[in-house]
Amino acid sequence: MTKHGVLLIICLFLFFSNVLCQDDFLKIECTVSPRSILQGNDGLLKIKIDVRSGIKISANPEFMIRLDENESLSFSKIFFAGSELNLPTTQEKEGIFLDPQKEIEVPFKLNESALIGSLTVSGEVIFTMLFQDNWSVKTTQKFTANFFSRRNYKIKKK
Repeated sequence: MTKHGVLLIICLFLFFSNVLCQDDFLKIECTVSPRSILQGNDGLLKIKIDVRSGIKISANPEFMIRLDENESLSFSKIFFAGSELNLPTTQEKEGIFLDPQKEIEVPFKLNESALIGSLTVSGEVIFTMLFQDNWSVKTTQKFTANFFSRRNYKIKKK
């Protein structure tokens, strides 16, 4: 009985430490500009990454942003590599690291047939964190941003 209790406590500890710790290392803030978009018009997804001090984001393996497919939105593509986003990098003896001070902007178009009301853009950031004691972990972190879709009366219904 005590073996099962100890095993349960260890499993719960590992589960909660894994869930809670990732957000402690990297925080992703997303917004859509403008907050209200007419059907058929363009919008801009803005992603800001805040990294805790002492942690670096490796440029190799590749930093990527993957967007979830959405019938209401059109992106030029759904995968964006760090090199395509022109993120600033710094060269150090351990390697090349991203400098996430720059806000990442991903343009999109709201389809003419998009639903009216609250919509969500979502996806995930795939990255490798390097810690001060020179160990690293490749992981993902999901993000979402909400905005409002409004009817564009200039569009003729078919």
